[in-house]
Amino acid sequence: MTYRPPTPDERTRAVAALEALLAGQEPDLGTLPLGLTHDVDRARRPYTLLSDAPTARLHTALRAGPRFQASHTGPGWGAVAVRESPTVAIEVPHPGSDRFTARLGLDLFDALPTAALIVAGTHRRHADVAHLPDSLFHAYAQTLATTEIQLHGFAETSAPDTDAVVSPGAGNVTDLHRGLEKALTRQGFRVRHHEHLAGRTNAQGIAAAARGTPFLHLELAPALRLHHRDRVVKAITDAWHEQGHQHPDESGPGGDEKRDPEPG
Repeated sequence: MTYRPPTPDERTRAVAALEALLAGQEPDLGTLPLGLTHDVDRARRPYTLLSDAPTARLHTALRAGPRFQASHTGPGWGAVAVRESPTVAIEVPHPGSDRFTARLGLDLFDALPTAALIVAGTHRRHADVAHLPDSLFHAYAQTLATTEIQLHGFAETSAPDTDAVVSPGAGNVTDLHRGLEKALTRQGFRVRHHEHLAGRTNAQGIAAAARGTPFLHLELAPALRLHHRDRVVKAITDAWHEQGHQHPDESGPGGDEKRDPEPG
């Protein structure tokens, strides 16, 4: 599928819809090419999905990955899934090219009881929303205005002998960044710094730095995304818990990648 940028009026109304959801209200979508789906996650916690694929279920869509993106005819704006009072936004800007980051995002959404999830709706060759301040992806992130963990993928050749790169983007390193690096290391992963993977010009990171909220730009090697997503989730949830946030066990029910053509 391709991408149509939202008009300023569409962007304003989409933000108003998300604000209504965060306030516990049912939004009036009017003529917006968006729809709402009320669902539950794996722990039976309720959430609401605001998406340009109105009949989609979050789990089905994200597990289908690029095949789902190619199968519907929306404007390519993507989706945001929210629960009551989210304290962290999991962001997937390149689901069609940074392979398996959408599945990882879904796993984190299921694992963190207070997470929201934002997923781009088209391939980065059509719209690189990590660098598009006029996208709904960016507008949703600014509306949530909370800690952000943005998931990316790199090819092995672009960062040899490296499994993960943790960066604050345009902001400052926080205890959460340091804690995530330690947690990834405890999982046996090689955490290195590579400036070309630091996301300094990322639009969401720049906005977070101006707002003063943490932004974690997380780059992952192919093997972690394909074979070790469970260990990445464990590292992130451990780092989150160590900062004093609710642990999942305490909640109860309720162009191409940076250059990585792997399948899946």
